[in-house]
Amino acid sequence: MEQRTPDVEQLTANLAEIFTLEKQQLVWATTMRKALLLKAEAKNLLNGIRRDRITPIIEQYQWIAAGAAFANPVPALDILATAAINAQLVMDLGNIYQQKISLEQAQTVAGTMGSLMLKLGLVELSTKAVTGILKTNAATFIAGGLVEGVSAAYLTRIAGLSLVEYLAQQEVALDTGKVFNLDQLRQVLSNVFQQNQQMAFLQTFVKQGVKRLLPEVKSVEFVG
Repeated sequence: MEQRTPDVEQLTANLAEIFTLEKQQLVWATTMRKALLLKAEAKNLLNGIRRDRITPIIEQYQWIAAGAAFANPVPALDILATAAINAQLVMDLGNIYQQKISLEQAQTVAGTMGSLMLKLGLVELSTKAVTGILKTNAATFIAGGLVEGVSAAYLTRIAGLSLVEYLAQQEVALDTGKVFNLDQLRQVLSNVFQQNQQMAFLQTFVKQGVKRLLPEVKSVEFVG
C-alpha cells in the first residue's frame, strides 16, 4: 500500500539525450508549426478583408440579375439565362482572390454552377420558397415577373457566396491549369444554400427584392 516515489531519472536522461541529438530538428519542427499557425491566421484575416469587399459586389450582381429576369420573365426560371452576368461576377470575385480567370473560364464556371443548381434542385426549391412568401401579400404576388426577378437575385447570391467559399479554400491559382473540383463545388453549393434557407432571411431578402423591383410599393409585410 506504500506509494512509491516516481523514478524520473531515466526519463530525464532519455529526454536530455534526445534534445542533444535532435536539437536542430526540434527547432525546425517548432518553427514550422509556428509558421503554419501564422499562415493560417494571416489567411483568415485576409479572407475577412476580402469578404468585406465582396459583399457589395455580390449585391450589385444579384439586383442586376433580378432586373433582367423581372423585365423578361420566363415560365420556368433558368439560372443559365443570367450566365453572361454571372461570368463577369466569377471574374470579379476571382480577381479579389488573386485567381486569374479568363472570360472563357468564367463562362464555363458560370454554366457549371448553373447546371449544378438545376441538378441539386436549388432552382425549384428557391422559386417555390419565394412564391410561397409572395403569396402572403396579394399586392406583390400578382406583379408579373416578380417571382422570377427575386428568384434570380437569390440564386445569383447563392452562386456568388458559393464561389467565394470555394475560392477561399484554394491555394493554387486557376491559371496554373488547376480545374474546378465539381464534387467540392457541389458540396459548397449545398452547404451555402442550406445556410441561406432560414425563413427570416428569405422574408427579408424577398422584401428587399420587392422594394428594388417595385419601388412604388412603400411598405411590404409578409406573413411568416
